[in-house]
Amino acid sequence: PARSGPAAPPAGTAAKPLKFAVVSFYNPRLMYLKYQPLVDYLSAHTPWRFELDLSGSYRETVDRLCEGRTQLAYLGPFSYLRAHEQCHVDPVVRLNSEGRATYTSYIMVREDSRIRTLADLRGKRFGFGAVLSTSGHLMPRLMLKEAGLEPGRDVQCEYYAHHERAALAVLTGDVAACGVRDLVGDQLEGKGLRVLAESEPITNFPLVLGPDVPKGMRAALVDALVALPRRDPRAAREIAGWDVELSGGFAEVSPADYRPVAEFARRLFGPRALTAPAGNLTCSPGR
Repeated sequence: PARSGPAAPPAGTAAKPLKFAVVSFYNPRLMYLKYQPLVDYLSAHTPWRFELDLSGSYRETVDRLCEGRTQLAYLGPFSYLRAHEQCHVDPVVRLNSEGRATYTSYIMVREDSRIRTLADLRGKRFGFGAVLSTSGHLMPRLMLKEAGLEPGRDVQCEYYAHHERAALAVLTGDVAACGVRDLVGDQLEGKGLRVLAESEPITNFPLVLGPDVPKGMRAALVDALVALPRRDPRAAREIAGWDVELSGGFAEVSPADYRPVAEFARRLFGPRALTAPAGNLTCSPGR
């Protein structure tokens, strides 16, 4: 049966593709393999054509969204909260990875490491992801702090652009431990790394609309990602064939669902957690 959905946009508006930005979670090749199927799906099941837009940093992705250069973005929870503060954008849907509304961050060490507790990391080097990464920086750093270790003083901080690079640094011995999201850690466990500690649950990743998008886009996205798979087995099968990160589909979400993540950020960084320049959030001696 033919799909029923939002009305088509006015003539001429569909020719120019809209930008779908994804935060630089992984290396560019892996990003393309993971997220291009989602972009193609949205182009097929909404009135608009989308184009994948990979930026060099989390901050750049947020800036592009707030400046209107990107219409839709897939952000980490911490990046979304900072985008909300910057330009009042709100999430449309969130990931439902493996049927879960939340995910976690792992602190991982080498399988043969003598480190058994977080306290054993005192005096060691730690590999974080990007500064604005929720599971690669915010949560593992909070875990260290709440275990009595002050990163930058008790633990030396090293930053890596992607989760895989931080994990590789542990494998090569450049750092003693790293922070990664659970799906990445699950793929690495038993392949040279093991989980030392796991964070509290984090509200899953949101898709966020820019501040000035075509009318009806929110409804179209909810229809394509939430309603359509429920009524059309073909759409459901297509989504189920994607990367494990996305194959659980999506669920509607509200800004209130991210309040716990905002509290995590304030516990670590204080009252300016969502507005301080990203460079001020790194762990340096004395901070």
